[in-house]
Amino acid sequence: MRTVYISLILLFVCFSQMNYGQQKKINFSSKKSKGITIQKKRLLILWDDVVFTNNKSIMHCDSAIYDRGDNSFIAYQNIKINENDSLTLFGDSLHYIGNEQKAFIYGNVKVVTQDVLLEAPSLIFNQKNKIAYYNQGAFINDRKKGYKIKSKKGIFETKIKTIFFKEDVELDHKDYDINSDTLIYNTSSQTSNIIGETQIKTENSTILCNKGWFNSNKNQSSLEGSIIIATKTYKLFADSVFYNENTGISYAEGNVKIIDDSSNIIIEGEFGTHNEKIDSAHVWKNAVLTQLDSVDTLKIYADQFIKIGDSIKNEIFCFNNVIIDGTQLKGDCDSIYFNETDSIMKCIVQPVIWMGKNQVTGDKIEFKTHKGIIYKMFVENNAMIISENDTLHYDQIKGEIITSFFEKNKMYLMNVDGDGKVIYYSKDEKDSLITEINEVTSENMNILISENQISRINFLSSPKGLTEPLNENSSSKFLENFFIYPKRTYYEKYIEANGD
Repeated sequence: MRTVYISLILLFVCFSQMNYGQQKKINFSSKKSKGITIQKKRLLILWDDVVFTNNKSIMHCDSAIYDRGDNSFIAYQNIKINENDSLTLFGDSLHYIGNEQKAFIYGNVKVVTQDVLLEAPSLIFNQKNKIAYYNQGAFINDRKKGYKIKSKKGIFETKIKTIFFKEDVELDHKDYDINSDTLIYNTSSQTSNIIGETQIKTENSTILCNKGWFNSNKNQSSLEGSIIIATKTYKLFADSVFYNENTGISYAEGNVKIIDDSSNIIIEGEFGTHNEKIDSAHVWKNAVLTQLDSVDTLKIYADQFIKIGDSIKNEIFCFNNVIIDGTQLKGDCDSIYFNETDSIMKCIVQPVIWMGKNQVTGDKIEFKTHKGIIYKMFVENNAMIISENDTLHYDQIKGEIITSFFEKNKMYLMNVDGDGKVIYYSKDEKDSLITEINEVTSENMNILISENQISRINFLSSPKGLTEPLNENSSSKFLENFFIYPKRTYYEKYIEANGD
């Protein structure tokens, strides 16, 4: 046991001597020098063109105090450290520990490479692995792109040309500003990785995210984690976004949502794009638009939605297989055009609208609205409104143009212009049973509506009509092109259109 113990001591001593032998003494030169002793420690004061070398590092200063015993020195004024052709450090003072190959630099510190200039009040530089550390704040200036990054703490790994920024990180670019908790920047590829809560401000938008990367060479970025893009007219939410700075277009994936607080509109889908140059957005796949108001909640399903906004107008285009689903208004058409500025909603290509018991059809149906509340409806060309009394009898109104007026999203008046035709049924006031059928034609007429039923008709031109009692043998009568359309869901309509 004693032999093993002695062997371990000898091995430790040999290892220590080998390690001490690997620690190189600092070489130095100066035009002037003086030896002094302070508290039994022999020191050498150097001045006038002082140069230290250790390994491949060359260190310059105006004056220094060199401690041979500790293999260290303290240098003053005009500090300059040449690590290689592409890395130079500057400062006001320097404490250099030769055995550890560490340089503690203070005052007006600069780290200069081919790509960046780092400025800090103090810095620690490890010469073994060529890594610089700072914890009192620093500014980094990209010498090629010209933008600046600052943070409270950071690590600069010069070998891999990567800077790790931590705490209060700010990136100042001519086109955007970034504020983040953590940012990793590669000075060669000019790629930045962000980690933690981050805010990015551009000329037209503010972006919030938790993770992502930027490539300054290609002007591209990818963002992840509860992303919010706030523009002048709406907010866009998504799980991930790929952004091209050259085009100003962001591609979004996962839980895409656009919220327009000014018009109480929400657009949702699986995918989307945002163009910051024209302040537009595009959402598609399982897409739905929701408009909220105090009277009705309106949902519009479509293959895709496009929203365009500027200082003059704010527009929304709903394309293909459109289904409208509201508590008081339902519809079916190919496309819808919203002009929020003019408060217009146009239903295009074979539109069908249902309001309570009323079915509205025409070549084009247009609504005058404000924040989801309907004030007017225009039906042009082959305009027809059908109201169900029961499964056999329908009130029918037809004309070239039908203009309807609403209060709290309920129709109360219709103006029929051009070739007006009406078939409606009269009811007994006591038991509400149908007693008469009325057929009237008039070029122009006003029709009053109460509880979704015709209550009175005012004829503005010479009417022609016929009233007949209704009995068991009476057959139902229908105007030309009468048809009751089935109500479909978006999924049913999409399957029918695509054959899937």
